[in-house]
Amino acid sequence: MDFDTLANYADIIAVPLAMIGIYYIVRQLKLALLESERDHQRRQNEMTLNAYNTVRGDLRDTIRRIRITLGLADMFSEFTQENLEQIMNDEVLRDDVAKMLGFVNKFAVGINHDVFNILLVNDLAGKLFIQTFHQFYPYIQRVREDYEGFYKDYENLVYKLKKIRYEKDNAPLLKDVELVKSGYEYYHFPKDFGKYLFNIFKT
Repeated sequence: MDFDTLANYADIIAVPLAMIGIYYIVRQLKLALLESERDHQRRQNEMTLNAYNTVRGDLRDTIRRIRITLGLADMFSEFTQENLEQIMNDEVLRDDVAKMLGFVNKFAVGINHDVFNILLVNDLAGKLFIQTFHQFYPYIQRVREDYEGFYKDYENLVYKLKKIRYEKDNAPLLKDVELVKSGYEYYHFPKDFGKYLFNIFKT
């Protein structure tokens, strides 16, 4: 067998070996990317839960004070012109309202920067965030007379939450949702929320 023949055999063998090598390289890259995405999702879910648990108590207390002062029974109560004037004329109350809206706006910023999971935020407090924005929109309009950018991130979050909650084809976490009333406010939780959280950190 001459040298040229051996070279031809070597070329024939090299091609499939190279293809197999490329296949395994691509496969390993895909596995690494998938694992990276899973790690990111775990960190994102953990950050979301930690942030929500950190502000939840303070947020509830702030909302309670505001509603008692304004005479609002819950998030569905009508916000009147008198309520708006009361806020604008009471510095302490105005600070509380700004604090309440600021809490949610920070979640919105975190979602925009891919730090928080919007689907998890929706399950934890989506209804509350949406209704609070609409209830206090007259106040938001008033402060935007000074600066149009106030609470824009919050407004964008409300738009996204509405799409998740009300567009049937885009609500993967809202299959088994029940309405739960807790004192002065309402939250939406999936019936199997505990199992859902377990699966988040198991995968």
